[in-house]
Amino acid sequence: MFAPRRKLFDTSGRRVGWLDRIDGLIAATAPASLAQLALRLGLAVPFWRSGMSKWDGFLQLNDVAVLLFTSELRLHLPGGPYGFPAPGATAFLVACAEILLPTLVALGLATRLAALGLLAMTIVIQLTVPDGWPIHLSWAAMALAVVAWGAGKLSLDWWLVSGLGKG
Repeated sequence: MFAPRRKLFDTSGRRVGWLDRIDGLIAATAPASLAQLALRLGLAVPFWRSGMSKWDGFLQLNDVAVLLFTSELRLHLPGGPYGFPAPGATAFLVACAEILLPTLVALGLATRLAALGLLAMTIVIQLTVPDGWPIHLSWAAMALAVVAWGAGKLSLDWWLVSGLGKG
């Protein structure tokens, strides 16, 4: 859960009138649960779209996805670049993860674990496409925020834990 909300202008416990009211209005525009939902959706969308582009049908990878992992994508590690091990299996696992993990994150179900998986994928993507670091950094920041603060009140995790899901 987020720490108590700090106001824009720290008044050290004393009221300053109109400035404090403006600060309260600004703070009210972004409740923590809405910010957490935005982070979850912002993180889920690019992975979901990438995952959807890899399938031709139910559990049927398209040829481009397999070709990418077979001949195009390389891990840029010291002494490399290196190809992915078992490219067909890797392509299948990645495509499955790019559908499952963002779905869990968007729904807010097993959110921290799913966001941790997307963070790990982001690290591998960064090692594969080093020039993409600006966008990868934003994905990593969103994933870390979701891992650190959880799904928030607008999630299935919250619904299940709070007892609302109990008959």
